[in-house]
Amino acid sequence: MNTPWEKRASPRTALDRVVQFERTASATDSSGEELSLGIGRDIGPGGASLLTDCPLRQGEVLKLHVPAEAEPEEELLISEVAWTQPTRNGYRVGLRFLA
Repeated sequence: MNTPWEKRASPRTALDRVVQFERTASATDSSGEELSLGIGRDIGPGGASLLTDCPLRQGEVLKLHVPAEAEPEEELLISEVAWTQPTRNGYRVGLRFLA
């Protein structure tokens, strides 16, 4: 959806899949090995958004494990939390891909 207030440089495609992510060790006190879950809402060349019950902070770096379309493997994407928005059941999070 392109609206006048849209800040995305490229369009997104609906994802609607469970994705796993891990917070980097620099963003938390943990070792970064614990996987958290979210529901991917959309994805594009520059970023994605997801729903999660994990309170993420703007600027945190995540390793996002996205299931591949028709393969049993997943794609590992490094992303930065661009924004977070509280929802009734958790948070909607906007991610910007770094690599």
